[in-house]
Amino acid sequence: MNMKSLALVFAAGLALSPVAAFAQPAGGGGGGAAMMEACGADIQAHCAGKERGPEMRACIQENAEKFSDGCKEFLAKARERQQQQQAQ
Repeated sequence: MNMKSLALVFAAGLALSPVAAFAQPAGGGGGGAAMMEACGADIQAHCAGKERGPEMRACIQENAEKFSDGCKEFLAKARERQQQQQAQ
């Protein structure tokens, strides 16, 4: 699977998951490149070959604790941004 396909699978898998917040930075816009830089290797290592949708979401959620510190930090900041936006 090439990185572009992985990015699409990852984004699709996250679209309906609680960690979807990191797909967009505060203020909207695409954050896919930053997401892939922070988490792409982790997704490739732990969820390669998973189908888009529920299978990918489940894999990401089940393996999130195994992800690198950089990815975990990125996810935490993104969740925080989403919570701040929802509070407004």
